[in-house]
Amino acid sequence: MRFALLAGTILGAVAAGATARLLPSASDVSLSAVLAERGPGPDRAQIARYLAALGRSDALVCNLSVDFIGSFWGWSRSRHGIGSLADEPRDWRALHDTLARPVRDPAAVAALGDALGVEDPCVRRAAARLLGHAGAAGRGQIERALESPEARRREAALFAAAVMEDPALFERLVEATRDREPAVVAMAAFAIGELEDTRGVTPLSRLLDRSEVRVRETAIWGLGAIEDPRAVSSLLPLLRQREASTRMLAADALGQIESSDAVDALHAAIDDSDPSVRLAVVEALGQIEDRRSVGPVTRALRDADPEVRRAAAEALGQIEDPRAADALARALDDEDPEVRRAAVEAFGQLDDLHQAPAALIAALDSPDVKLRRAAAEALGNIEDPASVPALGRRIDDPDVETRRAVVQALAEIEAEGVTRYLLLALKDSDPEIRREAAEGLGNRRH
Repeated sequence: MRFALLAGTILGAVAAGATARLLPSASDVSLSAVLAERGPGPDRAQIARYLAALGRSDALVCNLSVDFIGSFWGWSRSRHGIGSLADEPRDWRALHDTLARPVRDPAAVAALGDALGVEDPCVRRAAARLLGHAGAAGRGQIERALESPEARRREAALFAAAVMEDPALFERLVEATRDREPAVVAMAAFAIGELEDTRGVTPLSRLLDRSEVRVRETAIWGLGAIEDPRAVSSLLPLLRQREASTRMLAADALGQIESSDAVDALHAAIDDSDPSVRLAVVEALGQIEDRRSVGPVTRALRDADPEVRRAAAEALGQIEDPRAADALARALDDEDPEVRRAAVEAFGQLDDLHQAPAALIAALDSPDVKLRRAAAEALGNIEDPASVPALGRRIDDPDVETRRAVVQALAEIEAEGVTRYLLLALKDSDPEIRREAAEGLGNRRH
């Protein structure tokens, strides 16, 4: 059975001419013969057949397969065929397990290095990911490919470096930011960001003035990934760039860095004309958690875009300032259910909020089961005795998760009447709810 039979499941294919030099002369070698020689990881023949199958597949199948390299390999399906279709080939699992191991065979590593320059971009990406997962065994191939006169080989090598995340390659990555090809420079910026090394702030900041949008935006992303406050001053002017995508990425990076030095500039950008930018700005302010942002973020609760309003409610919860309570209460009437749920959840995060708004208590009777559940959780955090009767009325809610949240909330509140409801919960059909109720009653006795 040929390896190509796997193309419809996890594989796809290399252009025939580009991979011919990687394939053994006997093109009809069986899959079982390949598997018989398996070692700690895939050998040269297995790598060659995997890349060949990728190259012959549809581009969509190929790229989906490559996306799973390094993550899909850990998918836990039974080695004994349990859960498999009756007519599935039985030996593809063994090959899957072999390919899941890091490539250590020097000949296989060399084959991956060769494949960094093939014409098919999906195959180049597969080779780069496999080489990156090879760790130190693949570093030499990456370094050699970075010296190639072919831009596509240099770009693929940098992608492999990004996957590898090896600090020993840092200087080579910085050198690549001066490459003549913008695509190579952008990939170098990506690889530096993946390292999350603070040494990367300076070389990435130098790229922010580049005219190529891809280079500039990858550098912005990288600075956000590194999360060093020294980058803030370089990122702030980008909130006023012409391209909305650049403004959005700048806001996102500032949020990841979480520096209060960015707050004023983000406040000025909260009314940006583009909803994706407004969303990123609001999310960034939530990440920074500066209480000066309560007013601007509260205004965003009235944004025309429901995603922005949802993010504003979540951000107010992250900021934890009780001054947001009135605005969140009004958001409980929002037309969008996700906004209402976010507002309810935010209530439970506010500091020193000991009195639950009437609108939050009323949310316990919502037809939206997720909203009822979130309201119960929030009321448990607030611990307002006034919410006990309303919580008690939901002790027999038809949704088991809501009943569980209600019992947990009641157990947190010190007030008369709680014991009666917890005793009722001891008769619940769900054993977890009975356990929660028993623990709540036990804590009250002490």
